Amino acid sequence: MFASHRVQLGECMKTIIQYDYPEQWPGLLDWIKHKLSDQQIFAALYVLRVLSRKYKLKSDEERTPLHLIVDETFPLVLNKFTKLVQIVNPAIEVADLIKLICKIFWSSIYLEIPQKLFDLNIFSEWMFRFLNLLERPVPLEGQPSDLDLRKSWGWWTVKKWTIQILNHLYTRFGDVKLLNKPENKAFAQKFQSYGGKILECHLQSLNIIRTGGYLPDRVINLVLQYINSSISKNDMNHQLLEPQLDIVLFEIVFPLMCFNDNDHKLWTEDPREYVRKGYGELRHIYSPRTSAMDFVNELVRKHGKGNLQKFIQFIKEIFRRYDEAPVELKPCYQKDGALLAIGAVSDKLMQSESYKSGLESMLVRHVLPDFSSHVGHLREKVTLLFQLN
Repeated sequence: MFASHRVQLGECMKTIIQYDYPEQWPGLLDWIKHKLSDQQIFAALYVLRVLSRKYKLKSDEERTPLHLIVDETFPLVLNKFTKLVQIVNPAIEVADLIKLICKIFWSSIYLEIPQKLFDLNIFSEWMFRFLNLLERPVPLEGQPSDLDLRKSWGWWTVKKWTIQILNHLYTRFGDVKLLNKPENKAFAQKFQSYGGKILECHLQSLNIIRTGGYLPDRVINLVLQYINSSISKNDMNHQLLEPQLDIVLFEIVFPLMCFNDNDHKLWTEDPREYVRKGYGELRHIYSPRTSAMDFVNELVRKHGKGNLQKFIQFIKEIFRRYDEAPVELKPCYQKDGALLAIGAVSDKLMQSESYKSGLESMLVRHVLPDFSSHVGHLREKVTLLFQLN
């Protein structure tokens, strides 16, 4: 089927399901089950995605039909999911099917966990599949060379949805102490048993950009969101992160805060657009740069002892190297990131008597002079820094 026809039929299906299911279309669930068993998988999953999405934000009373949908279809969907993730060298069409399964699962768990998934054996089966997707490298073959197309390529989209699902579960069930219902506590304890594996996979993903590889911005953002939450909760994940914290902070997170070649291209071609985009980016919840700043902020807020001093010394060293280097060799990209970093930890610095006086001298010596810097993006960044603080 042509993509345009599929989109049109999909919109028709959304409208019909919105108004007719279940009262006027009671046989739809049986049709989906039949198509799942009859190998017409895409059509079945697409309709099931539309159906589950209808109840994503409904109240408890209005979500009642979703329980039957999950009970009737999830065993069949899990069976298809299992077969799909086991395919060796899968085609891009497999990614489209897995993406639909992820979206079905996402809509079904968004507000509440369906009762069927409180069966920990069943939940474990789903988790094994998601962890398989999380751990599996995205195929290099077939990736679009155009970066705008690459970030929405099927397998990267699957990776994004997988991480998004795990992040959502971690947000809801990452702290057993905050849960009241016994079934929620048992579910949370089971989910936490996967925490070490999830963190390990996330660190492997971040290492891709550390070594010069490609990750879509949204994937970077979601991975850092998960790690930020572990820092905030101070749970087992943070303890597992601790031995690698310096690498994450100085070799992954800080470079994300720095000016880069894409920034330089935009700054050179359209400075006004760069300023507009940069100002909005720092408020954009999906930006890797925003997530990097959140990481630093949360780290010094929850675990400031040792980490704050270490980070400030790192920033001071960048300032020193910038001041001492000849004009043509000054690390302008890194200083840009250092200015942003100062903004990220400024609240913590101002609250600490031991840092407050040092902050003033640092601003006078290393920050204020950039208002008249010969480097345009540093002038822009220091202006932005004072606007945001």
